[in-house]
Amino acid sequence: MATVDTETNEATLESLRKVRRKLYSIPEAELDAMSQEDQVKYGDSLHQNGLAVLKLEAAQLKGVNDAFKAKEQELKTTAASVEQNIAALDDAVEIVRVASEGLVLVTNIIKLLA
Repeated sequence: MATVDTETNEATLESLRKVRRKLYSIPEAELDAMSQEDQVKYGDSLHQNGLAVLKLEAAQLKGVNDAFKAKEQELKTTAASVEQNIAALDDAVEIVRVASEGLVLVTNIIKLLA
């Protein structure tokens, strides 16, 4: 069984943790003002991000399959892109929508670990 590239995995985890912090930094009043659809996207983004972090942390310990290994660099790039795309945003709805779209790509690669 293949092992994760430690440097790549840590960079990916750091990007995902920054995305999580950005999502958690949205004030409750702004969350309450969002449409129900965007509130659902917010909750789903936090959930998917948390699962991705947990799976990547576990992958460091148990190894990964070849399908994941082939996409490892793409995962790092995608996670960094999501991080960069939301870093400069201030509007809560934009943050949620951009994070939601980007995390779909991240979770599709993470699903290869299953």
